[in-house]
Order: sequence, then structure tokens, then C-alpha cells
Amino acid sequence: MVTSTTSPAGTKRDYLQMVDIFQDLAQADMAHLEAVTAMVTCERGRVFYTPDAPAEVLFILKKGEVGISRMSADGRKLMIETLGPGTIFGEMSIVAQRMHENEAEALSECLICVMSRLDVEELLLADPRVAIRLMQTLSTRLARAEERLEEMAFKGVPSRLASLLLRLAVDTDWRGRPILAGLTHQQLAELAGTTRETITLTLNHFKTDGLIEIARKRITLLDSAGLSAIVDL
Repeated sequence: MVTSTTSPAGTKRDYLQMVDIFQDLAQADMAHLEAVTAMVTCERGRVFYTPDAPAEVLFILKKGEVGISRMSADGRKLMIETLGPGTIFGEMSIVAQRMHENEAEALSECLICVMSRLDVEELLLADPRVAIRLMQTLSTRLARAEERLEEMAFKGVPSRLASLLLRLAVDTDWRGRPILAGLTHQQLAELAGTTRETITLTLNHFKTDGLIEIARKRITLLDSAGLSAIVDL
């Protein structure tokens, strides 16, 4: 699934100290955490796990983007969430995540840290603050999932797509305009819960209205206020 890689000395601990759930750990605990986590890389398109191949590990995303998806009974793929750097994910009963029903796929080249279930359990028992922060992270993720379900139930495709563009366009071009790069129309369709054809048609409407500019796997937001107005429809 993933390939081990060698990282420069100190970089793994420096990164782990930046992850919310590991902040304020004693130096001895950080040294142990650094020793038990493996730094691995994977290319875009690599699947971390599937419903048929679960794994009891905790992934900590250092670089790149991961998509969490689920297949419907009729074979349609729905992207539940996209995860960025600093995010944790993985199937473990101790963190109440049900990975066996989902699939995780690298949407770009990724660098991650991996912890075994045993190592996570030991850490949670050693420092209750980590357990509390972990539960807070999962609560936030559940709230976002509920927001997405509400969007899917009550908002149309233009509103859902406008919301996605505003949320995912975290980079900027040389003019300071928000951009979304790396996602295909199919991936946007999976995130919005619709078809690729509908996404393409809606994007073209946004382009005609002067809201966005479209290039190959790159969307530039020209009118964020106009997109926000569509979200509120």
C-alpha cells in the first residue's frame, strides 16, 4: 500500500509536535512517538485501504491530500471528505472510526506518518490530553459530515459546487486570486454527490457568468462573493 522513505534527522519529530493531538507532550514522550512512527510516501492514486482490506493503523498526513469515499449500493462513488496536512485518519475502534466501510485514496503525492493500534493505545493511556484532543478532532469531523449531508439533502448542485470551490481553493495565483488545483471533474462530482457531466456543465455556467476561470485541473476563483451568493441560495 505504501512505501517507506528516509526523512532528514529531526524533521519527523518537528512535524509531530505541530499536530494538534500531540502538542505539549513531554520530550521523552515525543522521542518515543518519533521512534514508533514510520514515515512513508505514496504516489497519487494509491489506495491506503478499502472495505475489503481494512488495517488497524492510524495515519497522520504530513503532506498532500487524501480523499475518503464510500460506494453506494448501485456502484456510485461518494467522496465523504478531503483531508489535508495535519489530519489523522484510520480504522480503529478506540477512536470510533469505521474505516471498513470506506476507502482512502491519495489525491496527490503524500507523505504520512503511521502508528500501530497498540502504540496509539499506549499513548492514550499515558496522556489523557491526547485522548481528549483526539475526541475533539473526531467531533469536528462528524460535524462537517453532518453539514455535508444537509447540503446534499437541501441544496442544489450549483450551491454545493460553489461551496466546494470556496472551501477547497486554499492556494493563490501570482495575482492573489484563490485557486483549486489537482482535482478532476470526476473527483469534484464525487465530492458534490453528482455526475461528472453535471459538474462540467455547472462549471461552464460559472465560467460564462465570470465567476471562475478554468484551465487543465486548475480553477481560478474570480468572484468569491458571487460564489458565496450561490451557496446561500
